[in-house]
Amino acid sequence: MPFKKLRIVLIKPSKYDDDGYVIRFWKGVLPSNTLNVLNGLTEEVKNSRVFGDLTIEIVTFDETAEKLPVRKIIGWSRHPATKLVVGLVGVQTNQFPRAVDLGRRFRAAGIDVIMGGFHTSGTINMLGEREPEIQALVNESISIVSGEVEEKWAEILADALHGQLKPIYSFAQNLQNLVDIGKAPLPRISPKTMRHFAKPSFGTADTSRGCPFACSFCTIINVQGRKMRERSPESIAELMRRNFREHGVSFYFFTDDNFARKKLWRETFEEIIKVKKEGIKISFMMQVDLARKPTDFVRLAAEAGCTQVFIGMESVNPENLKAEGKGQNKVEEYQKIIEEWHDAGIVVHTGYIIGLPFDTKEQVPRDIRYLMDAIQPDQASFFMLTPLPGSHDHREMKRRGEWMDPDFNKRDSFHATIKHPNMTAEEWFHAYEEAWRSFYSKENMIEILSRWNQKPRAYWNLMSCFFWYKNAALIEREHPMIAGFFRLKDRLSRRPGFAIDSLPVHLWKRTKEVTRLLIAWVKFIKEMEEVWLQTRKKSEKEEKWLVEIQRIQGEIWQVLKIGEWQKVYTNARATLPAKAKALLDPFEELSSKILFTRKDLNKFLEQWERLQSRIDDLRNHLSQEGVAARRWLDQMYHIHTSVRPGSRIQKWQEAYSRLRQSLPSTFHLSHLKFDALNNQALYSREPLDRFWGNTLEQLRRLRIWNIDLGKLTTNLIKDFFLTASFAFTYRSASRGE
Repeated sequence: MPFKKLRIVLIKPSKYDDDGYVIRFWKGVLPSNTLNVLNGLTEEVKNSRVFGDLTIEIVTFDETAEKLPVRKIIGWSRHPATKLVVGLVGVQTNQFPRAVDLGRRFRAAGIDVIMGGFHTSGTINMLGEREPEIQALVNESISIVSGEVEEKWAEILADALHGQLKPIYSFAQNLQNLVDIGKAPLPRISPKTMRHFAKPSFGTADTSRGCPFACSFCTIINVQGRKMRERSPESIAELMRRNFREHGVSFYFFTDDNFARKKLWRETFEEIIKVKKEGIKISFMMQVDLARKPTDFVRLAAEAGCTQVFIGMESVNPENLKAEGKGQNKVEEYQKIIEEWHDAGIVVHTGYIIGLPFDTKEQVPRDIRYLMDAIQPDQASFFMLTPLPGSHDHREMKRRGEWMDPDFNKRDSFHATIKHPNMTAEEWFHAYEEAWRSFYSKENMIEILSRWNQKPRAYWNLMSCFFWYKNAALIEREHPMIAGFFRLKDRLSRRPGFAIDSLPVHLWKRTKEVTRLLIAWVKFIKEMEEVWLQTRKKSEKEEKWLVEIQRIQGEIWQVLKIGEWQKVYTNARATLPAKAKALLDPFEELSSKILFTRKDLNKFLEQWERLQSRIDDLRNHLSQEGVAARRWLDQMYHIHTSVRPGSRIQKWQEAYSRLRQSLPSTFHLSHLKFDALNNQALYSREPLDRFWGNTLEQLRRLRIWNIDLGKLTTNLIKDFFLTASFAFTYRSASRGE
């Protein structure tokens, strides 16, 4: 019976986690460009009517953000007069095991399956068609594609319609003569799939393919070649107009491996500038190399709407770069190159590899510190060195017979899959994980955002990225490139060989996981609120007031030696008895508060005066066992008795009387604290956290009648409005309002 309908199901498979569950999120972040490319090619076949009156239907799934209805898809194959073809597209090495399992299920139902992507292409191009995993697919009657299918897609679909799919389609035997993508259909977004992503206005597009460099760990050059091929600037502009008009897409990730090596980079930027002048607000991120650019490149990129560049820095160790064939990277030039992008208002995101040949467990932390302090990129993605099929490194290791983890699911750049010459697998992974922790520490995020708080768009873009990256790497514990928001786990979607838990057991495990996740998110939100408090743009009046309060209180704290006293007290706490801490804690807490008025100053000075007698009493009542504590108390006592503020108190009081008149009317001031060790006034959640900690301690001791309900209510209201303000500011800024 002749077919009346051809239904093509395009699936971008996910991967398994270490417990065998398919990685899927409630909302994805990074859409697949390959899925869009195949969707565009299939739409072109449909519109060209190359198959006459045959109805063609296209369905897309990105498994990282959509639950794949395998049974439903199999059911579609039973519809009368319908030919069903499943395409497993853009399959990377770590996704290969999941793709194979899906392919087997569909083949068991008699459905034609086609698989392509960097894994099959790189394997065949570098190792040949006789590789065991390729032959296993042939034995399963899963058709394999190596290379790009532009100009060939209709031919493959025709073979499927006639029941004549070939075992292997190889289109990349000659890397010097690949597809002319300038004549190819443009990528096309699937609104159904984009509904599952956090930002539906996020688009992807490849304006060029290939890279002229020869990095030994790279698969791009052995799949897409070293000869640059480009789409026309006019077609890119038309793509943007169409996507904005039909789908509201306003931000693009250009997936070109090296936008800077395009011959038509200038013309592409100029066409995008024309689109912007038509009133279409466009911004984008692109990947470039570290070579110095013509002045016009950076300037035009910024004018065209570039907000972020991804640079494959890989290492700050010249020996590592030399070992990996990355000779074009010059460490001594990194800082100036990044400054050039910063001067244009463009955020720099660097890719960094942990586990190159000259890395050690001692050297990696030093290199990451140098990266943060000297090079100063705004964002970083860390990867563990992984030999991927299609790279020179992989082929040479295979020839030498060196051990590589046989489980392709782990070839994701965040598992140790080879033996490192200087580190054990545990040391290597620890160095990798600590790189994430260091770069996305509260202190480094504050440092980065402080550089951008005068440029709201860049500031809020970075804030969004920090939410995404820190959540993925340190809470969800997945690489941000594959992660989204809120991990989902389907009980039945588990890798073969792993037991399927009963429903009660699965629910109990998930309840514990989600509880831990929610606790982690509460802490994370509080941390990010603290980051915002310390880096947000302040009004001119507020800035002047902060400078003045820091000057006045800083002088008082120096004269009274508060920072010196705090250092000693911090060291003494472990040796002091509970009674001593109960007497001294309130002053230690008080010394971190900002004094707003003359009344605050007088109250603090009264407490400071009482402190000497408190310490003296404690010294006299300590038993013989408290020798260590007495030694600390002696130091605190001598610090206190050495201070003689004298007539300066009157000067301080007069200064506070004048300062009160200029106090800004903003509730954010309630979240100020004074850092005595650094002599600095800064915004922080700590005063509020301390309040709640003390309140909970009171409740624990059942002394609830001592709680000041007025203070409790006031702090609750302040916390609510501060958090709401943060959320509203973030929401408005991220929308460009």
